[in-house]
Formats: sequence, C-alpha cells, structure tokens
Amino acid sequence: MIAGLLSVLLVFGSSAAMAQDPEGDVAAFRRLRAEGLAAAGAEDLATASARLAEADERIPNHPGLMILRARLAMALDDPLEALIHYGRYAAAGLVFNIEADTAFADLAARPDHAAAADVIAGRIAENRQPVGEGELVPLFELDGPVLAESLVRDETRGRWLVSQIAGRTIVSVSDDGTVSPWLQPHPAVSGVVGLALDETRGIVWATTAPLPPAVHGGSDEAPANALLEIDLTTGRVVQAHEAPSDGREHAFGDLAVGPAGEVYVADGLSGDVYRLDAPDGPLVPFVTGVFGSPQGTVALGDHLFVADYSSGLWRVPLSGGIPVRLAAPPETSLIGIDGLATDGTWLFAIQNGVAPQRVLRLALTPDHSEILAVRVLAANLPGLEEPTSGAVIDGQLVFIARSQWNGFDQDGAPLQTDLPPALISRLPLTPESD
Repeated sequence: MIAGLLSVLLVFGSSAAMAQDPEGDVAAFRRLRAEGLAAAGAEDLATASARLAEADERIPNHPGLMILRARLAMALDDPLEALIHYGRYAAAGLVFNIEADTAFADLAARPDHAAAADVIAGRIAENRQPVGEGELVPLFELDGPVLAESLVRDETRGRWLVSQIAGRTIVSVSDDGTVSPWLQPHPAVSGVVGLALDETRGIVWATTAPLPPAVHGGSDEAPANALLEIDLTTGRVVQAHEAPSDGREHAFGDLAVGPAGEVYVADGLSGDVYRLDAPDGPLVPFVTGVFGSPQGTVALGDHLFVADYSSGLWRVPLSGGIPVRLAAPPETSLIGIDGLATDGTWLFAIQNGVAPQRVLRLALTPDHSEILAVRVLAANLPGLEEPTSGAVIDGQLVFIARSQWNGFDQDGAPLQTDLPPALISRLPLTPESD
C-alpha cells in the first residue's frame, strides 16, 4: 500500500513584475506534496496526511492529490475520509480505473460503507458517458506524423492556418480541405506551436520551440525558442524574438493578441509569460515566478486569462499587476487545461490533463473575477484524442481534436508508421446546446 502511494500523483510541469508572497500557491503545493510523499515513503502516514491536506488547500481538486488522499486515508483506516476524497473526485466529473484500485476495493468491501462506495462507482460510470455526441463534427484532417497544435482563421482568404510541431511548419487548409504549404523556410523555425492572428497589421504571430517531435533524428544544434512575426500574405518570417538566454529551460507555446495589438507568450517550461508591445519592440517578462506551466491565454476585457496546467485558471490585469487564481464551484477541477478561447462572453477550455479529456464552457461573473459555472460540452468521444487548442469562429469552437501528441514517444519518435491523421473538428456553441 505505501509503495503504491508514491506513484499516484500526476507530475505537472510560477507575478507579474510586482513583488508578492515569496512562496505562491504553485510553489507551496509542490513543496507540500513532496514532503507528503517523502513522509509516506518513510511510513509516517500522519505527517503525510497533514502535508497533503495543506497542499489541497493551496490548489483544491487536483485529481492526483484527491486519489492519493483517499488511498492514504484507507491506509490510516479512515474509510469516511476516503469516501470524501473519492466522492470529490467523482463529483468533479472525472474517471479512474476502479477495478485496479485496491484501496477502493477495500472500501467497497466494508459493509458499513459499501452503499456509499456504490454511489461513487455509479457516478464514475456516469462520468464515462459520451457528452456532445452528434455535435462534435470533423472539419478536416492532416495526414502523416505532423503533430498539429494550433490554428487560426484567415477569413479574408477563406483558409485555415494550422501549426505543426513534428512537421516543423504552418500549412494552409482551404474550406474544401486542400492542404498547401504556407510558412516560408527560416533558420529559427523548429516545431511550430502557438498561433495568433493580428489582421489589422497583417501579421500571424507564431511560437517555435525545439520540442522532441520536432528535432528527433535531426541535427544536434536545435533552433532557439522564439516568437515569430510572419507576414500574413506571404508566409515569410519578418523577424524572430528569441527567449532570453538566462540559463533556464524554455518552451514557448500558446499566445494571445491583446486589444492594442500587444502579444502575450506563455512559456511552459520556465513558467513565465512574456509581452511584446509592438512588432519592433523587445520581448519582456510580464508574469514571472507564479505559474507552473502556463498554457492557453486569452485577452478578455482588461485582463489576460491564463490556464496554468498545474493549478487552474488565473487572470492578470493587462496593465500589469499580481495574478489572481479564479475561484470556481467547489466540485470543479481545472487542472490540465491546455487550450483557452473566448467568444467575448464565455471562456472555453480544452482540458487534456485529466480523465476524461474534455471541452468545458466557463461562465464568469460580470467583473470576470470568479467562475460561476462550468459545463462539459464534449467528453468521451472517439474523435477527442489529446485535444489542444482552438478558436471561436461564427458561433463554433473550431479546435485540434486529435493532435497526435499520444503518437510520439518521450524522445519524439513516432510510435507507428501509420498514425491516425490529426483531426480538426467543430463544436456548435449555440444556446440550443444548453
């Protein structure tokens, strides 16, 4: 039982320029989790339980932590506590392999708690049911080991632009599904990750990073992480803003264009968010020392919303300031959000770091300070495999539904020669779906 406790938690890869508490929620969560796991490994279960409870207060409803606390409660012979945490996990709409969970089996075998365990098992079974069946519709596919990550819509030219990490390019896809090369060769280009469109200036902003699927089998000299300014008409890279040479690891990823044309870039490895105020200006830190792994970003109102893969959804004033994590309904888990989009009213989150992977709609308070409600729009569907990011276009969420991320090993090699094609799908966001 004790050895099993050490392998449960998901490992997720931290404010603004203003100073704040020296140990934020993400750093405290990681420290407390590590202390709890160390105590469990030393069979000091009481200390382990206390540290993990503190971690839970810092970042509530972390999926791996809820399961770990449930199993630890069973090891402490506290079935009521275990029921609470298994119940929280089920209430969050998540699933886990009940049949392989010996702690849950022990709980269900206790006559005084079997009925409650049956309720939890029933809720887990409900969480496995398809959501959005018949509404999620394929739009087009990209063949080969491309690893699609992001897209934008060039409405003027009637085309989609889709970034490829393994393909190390951006392709153009017409409305009839015809795929054409678009990005012109440039020495800074490696795996192309995030995309954002500034139609007013005629710019496609893109991030490039030497991720394993992009550099596997290539030269040992990997291109730098960079924000690329690309001419929308020609696909030519105008200039590249590289990540700082500060001795840290970087992985530029998702990005967003703000109301004044400024660009925000999330760095999934350093945990920072950078800002570029003008195409010919410098790329400067905007948020540092707060996030674990910032992913999807959108500008809405006078705030930047950032999905931190390790801790949930945050907002930062566009004018600069201390990030604040948004409160959410108590049963909600917002860990593992990759993509973030908005229609100007709602936020739409693509969550691939939980089971099941799913698409969420988030309703905010009028001042955007809190999440009022969370609704699952799509989950447990055949075409939903490692979804990443997308955009709201004409009342639909168009997004990378099958990215191929699960088709590459940790070194970046394809796991098979005939990977299922990357799939871009659309999900109607009409009131009828309510």
